[in-house]
Amino acid sequence: MAKLLIIGQIPPPIGGVTEHVRRLMQNLRRTGFPSDFCDPGKASLASILFKIATHRTIHIHFSNPGTQALFAAFCRLTFKKLIITYHGRWGRYGALGNWAVKLSAYLAHVPIVQERASLLQALNCNARARQISTYIPDADILPLPARLQAAIASRRNDYQATFCTNAWNVTFDKNGQETYGISEMIARFADYPEYQLLVSDPSGNYRLYIEKHAWHIPNNLLFISQLHDFKSILLLSDAFIRNTTTDGGSLSIHEARELGIPVLASAAVERPPFCSVFQDFSKADLKEKLEEARRLITLPGTTYDAVGELIKLYQEIA
Repeated sequence: MAKLLIIGQIPPPIGGVTEHVRRLMQNLRRTGFPSDFCDPGKASLASILFKIATHRTIHIHFSNPGTQALFAAFCRLTFKKLIITYHGRWGRYGALGNWAVKLSAYLAHVPIVQERASLLQALNCNARARQISTYIPDADILPLPARLQAAIASRRNDYQATFCTNAWNVTFDKNGQETYGISEMIARFADYPEYQLLVSDPSGNYRLYIEKHAWHIPNNLLFISQLHDFKSILLLSDAFIRNTTTDGGSLSIHEARELGIPVLASAAVERPPFCSVFQDFSKADLKEKLEEARRLITLPGTTYDAVGELIKLYQEIA
């Protein structure tokens, strides 16, 4: 019987969770760690059930609280050791969803969270809870299509600074606010015609949403609504903005740090010390925040091996 089964999606669609799973599997294969993988979006039900039946330890990467709780109960009843990685901050759902998260953490063998506030809550449900970052570095950078690369490079000449942000799709938090805060950013950049904002929107859905609901899209905004490597957009930017109402271990923030790109981030969760943090983007002074972010990005970095931490966990369980 194989030791470890990882269940989750890999790109497409592009997103922080799917990219984490892709990089995790890639690194496990590189290190030769014995593991198997199942993508529930692509595998048949029979294949999924067979793989679950033939593995002792299962590590899941899906975010629906009800599905997490049901799967955790199933694994407890069938004597499987379940690891759940919670990719978002605890408390981001409504009452029922938050209760399901706590139930799944209680039933799981090891719940994994992304930041200290979530860890304190998880430890109340399960003493084996861990805080392990979902950021796994990837040195590969896919170039942009030549026409897009040239268009962005040309636009940069028209502005004092180029900011970028990303949104994997149009989503809303439990209070009905845009999770990625793109509308708020568009409104704020209308007051800064000397700066431009690049919006990485590979789904194309955010552009459609804004065109439907916004009165006007300023000239200093550019949607990039095709599949692309966001790191290539970071390299064409002077700063990255993470204006989310909730978050986990943001992949993009750490990728920006790796590339030396200054980061502005909302105070939705505890942010790394190299981020220039704002409370309300609609009131943020972009010039001051950019200068602060440029200073902070020069702080000495720390090396963290998330894959190594996970492998140690897998070995402990085995």
